[in-house]
Amino acid sequence: LVGALTRLSERKMLSTNTPPIVVCIPCADGGFLPGMPRRHSEYGDYTHPISQAHGDFVATKLHPYVTSRFRVMQGPEHTSTIGSSLGGQASMQLLLRYPDIFGGAACLSPCFTPGTIAAVMANLAIDGYAGNNDKNYKPLSREIEKERHKMSLGQTRTLHSKTIYIDNGGDVEDTRVPVFEAMDHFTLNERWWNPGYWWLDTSLQPMIDAMRWTLDQGGVRYVYEKFPGGRHNERAWAQRIHRPLLALYGKRSKNLVG
Repeated sequence: LVGALTRLSERKMLSTNTPPIVVCIPCADGGFLPGMPRRHSEYGDYTHPISQAHGDFVATKLHPYVTSRFRVMQGPEHTSTIGSSLGGQASMQLLLRYPDIFGGAACLSPCFTPGTIAAVMANLAIDGYAGNNDKNYKPLSREIEKERHKMSLGQTRTLHSKTIYIDNGGDVEDTRVPVFEAMDHFTLNERWWNPGYWWLDTSLQPMIDAMRWTLDQGGVRYVYEKFPGGRHNERAWAQRIHRPLLALYGKRSKNLVG
């Protein structure tokens, strides 16, 4: 990730004069119970209390710590999140929960769950009411009216003002993910082997399509890329990491959907 940003900066492909600061957040080790990894809860569905607590930590503890220790450009237009698998979902959730902090999210092979898609729908519904100038308009709730007032002041909290990147690998027509990939044996990690789940990107596609449909219905522009035969592991994501980085910090992409 850091190397990719450095190379993109050296080749003058970023919109910034210097590469962004990268803050890596490791997922939690261990589990609450056998078969229940902590990271599944920390990166879980939008309504999960542990996932909410994880987002609160990143936004209210970690982010202020970074901005107080380093000289950075502040504001959502200069701050983005990026993650893969469940981390991709966590990135989208940070964008939804803290729009005044984060202005972009990149989701690689994201594992979207129904609650997160419902949160996107709610965000776009609020946006729709905020733009309603009908004199006969009647508010549906006090919460929506609060959001409507914020947006009337130009403090937009909707996804229409954000940069979103989504991608996925998996099976595409005649291109299939191989069950075994010899190069996975050369992944540098503690196990020396990282095959990933050869079937997982393919199985994630329906929920990714549901998220894309929701964004399309709301008229949200985003970047979507498909990598036929891509596996669900760090090696596959590393091979295409420059794509989300360019979407977030590169010269304006022409690959926007919507």
